[in-house]
Amino acid sequence: ANAFRNKHTTYAEEAKRMGMGMLLRARDEELGHIDIRSLIVDGQAGEYKIEETLMSVYLNQPLSPGDSTVLRIEFFLKIPHQFSRLGHHKKHYEIVQWYPKPCVYDEKGWHLDTYHALGEFYGEFGNFDVSITLPADFVVAGTGIRTEPEDIKFIDTLITTRRKILKSGEKTVRFYACNVHDFAWVADPDYLVEKYMVDSIDIYIFYLKKDAKKWRNAGNYAIDAVSRYNSWYGRYPYKSLSVVDGTMRGGMEYPNLVIIGVDEDRFTRSFEGVIIHEIGHQWFYGVLGSNEMDEAWLDEGFTTYTEIRYFEDKYGRDNSLFKLKFLPRLSRRYMHRMIYYITQTNFIELPVLTPAYKFVDVPIAYQNAAYSKPALFLINLEGILGQEIFTNILRNYFETYKFKHPTTSDFIRICEQVSGRNLAELFEQFLNTDDVCDWTIKQVKANEVVIENRGQLSIPVDVFIKTDKGGKVFSIPGGVNSKTISLAPEFRIRQVIIDPHHYTLESNSWNNYYPRKIKFKPFFALPSFDAYQIIYIPYLWYSNEDGFTPGVYLFGGQFVDLDFIKGRHQWTAGLIYGIKSRKIYTGFSYQTPIIFKRGRRIRFLLRGSNSNDEDKIRIGFHTNLGIPLTPSSAISLENTIAYYRLKSFLAVDSIDWELGKNIVLENILGYKRRGWDIRIALKGATQYWGGDWSYLKASCEIKRRFFPPINLGVRIFGGKIFGIPPKQEMFYLCGRLRISLLADLFFNQRGYFSPQEHLHTKGDGNMVGYQGDHIRSTEMFCVNLELPARLPLRIFGDFGYYGETVLDFGMRLVLGPIEFNLPLYATGYKPWRLNWSLGL
Repeated sequence: ANAFRNKHTTYAEEAKRMGMGMLLRARDEELGHIDIRSLIVDGQAGEYKIEETLMSVYLNQPLSPGDSTVLRIEFFLKIPHQFSRLGHHKKHYEIVQWYPKPCVYDEKGWHLDTYHALGEFYGEFGNFDVSITLPADFVVAGTGIRTEPEDIKFIDTLITTRRKILKSGEKTVRFYACNVHDFAWVADPDYLVEKYMVDSIDIYIFYLKKDAKKWRNAGNYAIDAVSRYNSWYGRYPYKSLSVVDGTMRGGMEYPNLVIIGVDEDRFTRSFEGVIIHEIGHQWFYGVLGSNEMDEAWLDEGFTTYTEIRYFEDKYGRDNSLFKLKFLPRLSRRYMHRMIYYITQTNFIELPVLTPAYKFVDVPIAYQNAAYSKPALFLINLEGILGQEIFTNILRNYFETYKFKHPTTSDFIRICEQVSGRNLAELFEQFLNTDDVCDWTIKQVKANEVVIENRGQLSIPVDVFIKTDKGGKVFSIPGGVNSKTISLAPEFRIRQVIIDPHHYTLESNSWNNYYPRKIKFKPFFALPSFDAYQIIYIPYLWYSNEDGFTPGVYLFGGQFVDLDFIKGRHQWTAGLIYGIKSRKIYTGFSYQTPIIFKRGRRIRFLLRGSNSNDEDKIRIGFHTNLGIPLTPSSAISLENTIAYYRLKSFLAVDSIDWELGKNIVLENILGYKRRGWDIRIALKGATQYWGGDWSYLKASCEIKRRFFPPINLGVRIFGGKIFGIPPKQEMFYLCGRLRISLLADLFFNQRGYFSPQEHLHTKGDGNMVGYQGDHIRSTEMFCVNLELPARLPLRIFGDFGYYGETVLDFGMRLVLGPIEFNLPLYATGYKPWRLNWSLGL
């Protein structure tokens, strides 16, 4: 608990580097610590030294092999507010990592791991006899078995009646746990308890009364998990397991007890996923007590593999996080492939055996090294060895090392013993390098195919070849980087698929098919890891100018290309026909990376359309600098040249637009770091390029959200234009003039739902109190305030200057991507007015 003693501990400093500010914003009275009151060693006063979360005890005499000593430690624990695991929220207490816990001493010596912001714990097996005295109305869940018959009766009565039984004064509950390496307990006066049984194991579900409906399926999920893991790995060796409703986000495992910090919702299977994941830790953590700091993959990786296997066994290979059938099938395997892909393509992967605390500056790399890559590797290993052999490996591993501290070397040894194969080189590359496997079809002739691994990670793979006379699977062993498969002259190759069963640990599967794999999908489709996708979206809208406008939009690409997600040759094309106006509107875009390296991503951009009777073409480059998904600085730079030609006022308001050609060179610099979001834009146009206007437009936007205790959103905007621009390039007081992204498909620039009437587009002055006034200027300065910045219902207030000083305030309802703005006051000819607008 000394991790929370002040704001300068190892945990606090690492949390700050990761952008986790709960402890840094905490009041002094919310902090926690341990004070040692006395230490007795074999009946005599002992000496000790404390360095933050590590306590060294000096023995009064040497301890020889086979001897023992007794330490009696009296300590005081100040329970902190809940920042990380240990803590309380009002009357809810999660008492974990709370006592002086012996470090493990093994063949490597003492494991002196302090409390880090990333990584978990390494504990020694032992027996616990724990008595807890607390107010009588508290319900307690803990590691081990409750020992008092009276207390067991109390729990049974509580289970039967499903209501809280109040007693006056205090009570003492006692737990006994055998062969566990930690002791945790949770207490709350509002717990209800239900009891289930599977394979003669008692399962207790502790849930808060307010969460009764959201936890009604928890027991069934626990039964589904325990019964499967018993058959897959080996029987759960303890008599009971408690699944506990907690307040910390996510979940956490302890021997005989898991804390679940989420509730079930109607749309996803996240609740089930957290429960069955944390229960999986009872095998790979609870019974197999590996070193979670130095070899986290033996804990998190095996449990993530178990989670994937559970969902595929229960819901099928195409299982989904979503319960709604019309949504795309987002499986657990897909999610972890995505994490592996992002870390690989951004060159931020670290070897699997990197100690957990070294990932503090790149947390997604820890997610990959501890969870995703190991789970995918175990699936790959299962595919190489066969399911029967791999299941025997896991059972043998569990039985051999239960109640011990197995290492990576122990697992490799079991794999080689059971399979009879030499797997040392495969494990070496997987564990200690960031090498990647990339099998590709290099060449296909009439009866011959050449397969090549363009990566450094050498993994065996299957190849399916279909000819005009049937199909056959060929196996390519590990250690082979190129292989030519020749068939008899009478065969003609029609199709080749590398890894037809989809188990190989490979980040690039788009080159695994001959002919190339192309999929046509409707709008709701996830990016594919192996096919070039073309997604189609039918379109139908109505406007006064065009009448009904049917059309179609097509989106194509290899995966999706967006910031740190690498795709290739991504394009869109749209065609819309106005039945009333008889006009055809088209739109297209294309982008692809030309540089994609660690911390540097440059894309080529090309976009064009003729919507709203305006021809638009933009060409240029977009650059992103910075390591993604980290608290480090992120810089973006867009350099483009654009051509705009407005031909008529058919779909725009003449009060805000001018006809003519505008050729613009535009540069936009963006900077983000620790909540700061800065955007500087410089745009220039000249008549020498063939345009109708010459001007220079400069602007700067600064945004920052301040969270507790003030929870305030602040935006500052300033801009100046030199020269004479067209109206549409001036700064507008209420918000940007141009509609962007999907809103452009459904709204135009004219009429009731235009950006200067009742459709608010964020930007420029952003003072929604002046929606409908069409106020613009060549110079502008504005400050926008919003409070509270995270709740759906907010109060806003703005101050601005555009040659005149203006002020407004009002209320805003934010529902996801949609905002409803209701200004109450705006200086001017009619200050008190209800001038609503819809924001997208």
